[in-house]
Parts: sequence; C-alpha cells; structure tokens
Amino acid sequence: MPRWRMTPAPLLQFTSVRTRVEGNKTLIGLKHTAKTWAGLPVTTAWVEIPPEDVERLIKTLKDTLAELRRD
Repeated sequence: MPRWRMTPAPLLQFTSVRTRVEGNKTLIGLKHTAKTWAGLPVTTAWVEIPPEDVERLIKTLKDTLAELRRD
C-alpha cells in the first residue's frame, strides 16, 4: 500500500487581476504571487476565466467562509 506524503501548499501573498477581450469573449485573468514555507518564490502562470466561472468561484469561496464561521 503506498504511503502518501503531504506537500505543504505555497503561501499566497498577492493576487493580480486583469481582463481582456478575445473575439467577443471577456476573460478575467488571475495570477498569484506565492512563497514556499521556506520563503522561496513560487512561479505561477496567468489563469484566464470567463466571468460566469469567476462568479461561481466567488460563491464557492463565500460558502466556504460561511461554513468555517459555523465551526
């Protein structure tokens, strides 16, 4: 049976946001600045998301925060 080792997640420092239009479609780009637990920089790429997916992401984050407040 394999043993799983948890890798610590990078620590989010800052999020950059940009918008652009490709064809007739608006995209919202997100890019994070992060560091490892040891303080080393983590390279991240831009992730471009349609506005409706950003709305779902925001709802998911709000629901998660609400759940954490209940605990």
